[in-house]
Amino acid sequence: MKPTNLLKRAKNMSIACGILAASLSFGASAFAFSDLNGNPAEAKINALHDAGVINGITSNLFAPNAKVTLAQGVQFLVKGLALTPQTDTGSTSTASSFFDNVKDNAWYASSFLTAKQSGLTLAQNANPNATLTRAEFAHLLTEALQSKGDFPVTEMYVDVADGRHLSSEIMNSLQILLNTKVITLDNGKFRPADIITRSEAAVMVHDAAEFAARVINQDDTVIEPSEPEPVPVNNYISDVVLEKAAEGVNKATITVDNLPNPGYGLAVERIEFTSATKAVIYFKITLPDPDMMYPQVITKGTVSTYLPEGYTATAEPVMGSRWLQPATDVQ
Repeated sequence: MKPTNLLKRAKNMSIACGILAASLSFGASAFAFSDLNGNPAEAKINALHDAGVINGITSNLFAPNAKVTLAQGVQFLVKGLALTPQTDTGSTSTASSFFDNVKDNAWYASSFLTAKQSGLTLAQNANPNATLTRAEFAHLLTEALQSKGDFPVTEMYVDVADGRHLSSEIMNSLQILLNTKVITLDNGKFRPADIITRSEAAVMVHDAAEFAARVINQDDTVIEPSEPEPVPVNNYISDVVLEKAAEGVNKATITVDNLPNPGYGLAVERIEFTSATKAVIYFKITLPDPDMMYPQVITKGTVSTYLPEGYTATAEPVMGSRWLQPATDVQ
């Protein structure tokens, strides 16, 4: 194969990957997943967790070998590279206008919309629950990097021993990531057709974000990670109740007790399907409107989402809501 000109130019300079700035030094993390002890990706995964980019499948388990769905992968990319929505006057601003299988109330809808507006090539009939191959994720990662701004790439061609059947677009993306040292080969192979795992995706996102902060946005002001939202000291306990909503679909309602006043609420951040029968619903506490007065009466907060029939569910707070206690499995 002849060398390909890999001097690529990205477009639409945006903010630096500041959400990672405080955690990419590989210092001691304040948090560690119990199933990552000794894993080569442990430091990078914990750094992303500390920066609020990713969560585990439970409060202390990451499931590094679990497969990544398109919905999860898109969320990894949007949050990890701090992609921002780009809208034009008069243009559509709903995910369902671009994607046949993405409902606007889905936990991943905003990420799909941001990814589309950032130039990622997601098909109109994309299935959010489909798994991603390593090659597919790498291609989307390259497009996400290019949306961040201009960066130079050397013209050295790297032979990928198992990449002979890849399209020219995906091979070009691999060459960009290889030349920028965002990815490396294992004995000359990339395993492009393998389904990407959570740990593999996290490492790619981490290294791409580090490259963006160091090379693409090197002159930008670094934005430190925000502190967790101020909250009362109580340990709230979350509960999940499932009820049939339609044929093949269950409604999952999360309830949190002991909120200090009616101004507090809940919002679903995302859903991760950790096996063929289990799902984790990530949620956050929303703060009261500072311009409103609320009676200081202990209240309950609820929020609902939908799951395929046959799944059990747990609820986990996202970063900034870690004072909450996770719910137990429910049928």
